[in-house]
Amino acid sequence: MMIDEKPVADAGLRRVVRANVLAVVFEVVVPMVLFYGLRAAGVSQWWALMAGVLVAAPYVAWTVVRNRRVDLVALVAISVMVLSVVLGLLSDDPRTLAIREGWTAALGGLFGAWMLVTVFVGRPAQLTLGRTIAELKRGAEGAAAWAGRWDTDARFRRGLRINTAAWGAVLLAGAVAHVVLVYVLPIDLISVVTTVVWFASLAGLIVWHVWYLRKENLDA
Repeated sequence: MMIDEKPVADAGLRRVVRANVLAVVFEVVVPMVLFYGLRAAGVSQWWALMAGVLVAAPYVAWTVVRNRRVDLVALVAISVMVLSVVLGLLSDDPRTLAIREGWTAALGGLFGAWMLVTVFVGRPAQLTLGRTIAELKRGAEGAAAWAGRWDTDARFRRGLRINTAAWGAVLLAGAVAHVVLVYVLPIDLISVVTTVVWFASLAGLIVWHVWYLRKENLDA
């Protein structure tokens, strides 16, 4: 008896989207709202920043227990929390604690730099990432067929390289901008400005990504 792969793939894709939305809510939005709420209540910058770390910790722990493994997203979140605690113990300067905001951006920048390298060395990162998405949407056979276009379609190869280069460049530039903003902005503005800049650049990149995939027929 054949099992329809499409409902399974759709369910898998919905789980991935839901997990990423929850990660953004509990690791970005909630800490930011808490920070400004505490600041409005007169809490010091240091404690308001540290509260954002403490409130995100239970969600990260829950994801690790639920998945029974530490995935990449959880690893980044844990590293940010550890860095925050270490910096908090070493210094009571709020700006020193705020430097942790640049850690996630730095990791994103390293990922972007890696994507740029793959444009020129080996196969572009979007081929690997796209195949993962294709497997969620189309199943294993559909993903293999999509990835197989790399060997036969020159336009497909060029399009994936351009798409990978765009993602790499934006992530790397965003990381540099993020770290600079952490050092030059007033402490009370760091969280909101860096978050707005990050979401705006990501939204613009995603809009371009969707348009370009459809234009070049690259959609996984």
